[in-house]
Amino acid sequence: MRTAEDTISQAIAENPLPEYLLYGFAAVFVVTGEILIWWSIQHGSGLGALGGAALNGFVWPAFRQTRELRQQNLMLRMLEIPLSKAKTADEAANMLTEAFSNHFNQGELRKPKAVKQGAE
Repeated sequence: MRTAEDTISQAIAENPLPEYLLYGFAAVFVVTGEILIWWSIQHGSGLGALGGAALNGFVWPAFRQTRELRQQNLMLRMLEIPLSKAKTADEAANMLTEAFSNHFNQGELRKPKAVKQGAE
């Protein structure tokens, strides 16, 4: 049986490919945009410079996605702390519930929806 630490480490190990892909897209957009801006200045084309600036603007969504991916990795690593302190499955479940509610709801606990009993 795999431990929680092994599972978390595997999940984090699977994330570098998308992270590197996002960095690659960011680099391509910046380099292509800068080359297009330089070319536009050399040839006096305002429309080309505008296109280069637009390409440089595409970098920010890639950076934002990369930052969110890093935050998720950090959150997964932080889950190891309550799991390592738990002695029973119930303690682990309570600690995970508290950790998830603090992280995802910023301290606000959601009220469970009432289950309607249907006529059978």
